[in-house]
Amino acid sequence: MLVQTYFPDRLAPSRYDTFLASGWFRGSVMLYKMDLLCIDNDVFSVVNIRLNLLDFELRKSQRKILRRAMKKFRITEGRARPNPSKELLYHHHKKKFRGFIHPTLEDYLNSGYRDTVFDTREICVYDGDHLVAVSFYDRGEQAIASLLGLYDDNYKSFSPGILTMLLEIQTAIREGFRWYYPGYVLDQPSQFNYKLRLGNFQYYNPNKRWASYEQFKATESKAYRFKERIAQLKALLIAKGLAFEEVLYPLFSMGYVQYWNADFLKYPLVLAIEGAASDEMLILSYDLDKGLFAAEKVVPAPHYEHLVNMEASGDFRQGSRYAMQLLMVTEHVASSTTPEMLMTQICPL
Repeated sequence: MLVQTYFPDRLAPSRYDTFLASGWFRGSVMLYKMDLLCIDNDVFSVVNIRLNLLDFELRKSQRKILRRAMKKFRITEGRARPNPSKELLYHHHKKKFRGFIHPTLEDYLNSGYRDTVFDTREICVYDGDHLVAVSFYDRGEQAIASLLGLYDDNYKSFSPGILTMLLEIQTAIREGFRWYYPGYVLDQPSQFNYKLRLGNFQYYNPNKRWASYEQFKATESKAYRFKERIAQLKALLIAKGLAFEEVLYPLFSMGYVQYWNADFLKYPLVLAIEGAASDEMLILSYDLDKGLFAAEKVVPAPHYEHLVNMEASGDFRQGSRYAMQLLMVTEHVASSTTPEMLMTQICPL
C-alpha cells in the first residue's frame, strides 16, 4: 500500500530499529510509511535514506562548522522537553514546511499525551541564554532517527540545520549507535537534498533493500511509474477531445485510513472530467496498489473534515492545482489494465 499507519501502545528499541530499517517514519505518536508525497505542485516518491555510522568520517567543511559552533555556542543534550522558547522557534519555522503541519511543537512530538512509547531526546544550541537551534531525535537500540531541526534565521551563517544534525551524529557515534536515519529525500531534486551533504548515504530501494544512494534511479520510483500512467490517460482524453482538469489531491492518504463506512479518495493526482454534476465529480486516475486504471465518482465530504487535524502549509493554500476538500468515493465506476479499456467502459460520459 502507498500509505500505512501504526499506533503502538508499546515499542521496544529493537522493534523501532526494525520499523526504521523497513522504511517507516515516526510522526507524532504514530509510525507511518508513505511512498508518495504531494507537494510543490507535483507528485514525488519518498526515498528513505540512512548513514552507516561505522563508516562515517567528518568532512573538512563539517569540522569547520563544528569548530565555529564550539567557540561561539553552548550545547546541551537531554530528554525532549518542549517549552516556550522552542515553541517560538517552531512557530517561526512552520512557514518553511511543505505539506501538512502540526499546529504546535508539543503536538508534533506527542499530540498532547504526557508519555509516549518513543525515547525522544533533544540537542539545544545557545548563544548565552538565547536559544539558537534545537533538534529532536528518537533512540532505538542500534539506530537513531532525526525528527526535526529548528533554528533562529539570524544565525544562518553558522549552518544551524547541518550543525544540529552533525551533533546528533556525534552523539550517536559516541554512544555506540550504528545507523542514523535523517528522514527522506525525494526522487527529484528538492529542498530536502541538503541532507545528502552529510555523507555517503544508503537508500531503501524498490526491492526493499538498502543500497548505495549512488545507485538511485528516479525512473525506478513509484512516482515516475504513476505519472507515466497519468500521462497515458491525458493523451487519450486529449485524442478523444474530452475536457478535463488535472488536480493534485494532498489528502489522498486519508483513503488508506478506515473510518466506519467512509470510502475516501486515495489518489494523489486525478483527472477530473468536465461536465460532471456540480455535487459529484467523475475522476480518472491510476491505482498503484492494484496496477489498474480507475474511474470513480466522488463528492466533497465536509462532515468528515474534523478528521484532518493538521494545518495546510502555504503552498497548499496558494496553489491553484490543489483540491483541499476531503473527497469521498460514491461509486467505483470502472477499472482496467489499460486506459483504452477504461474509456470503453465509461463512455459515453
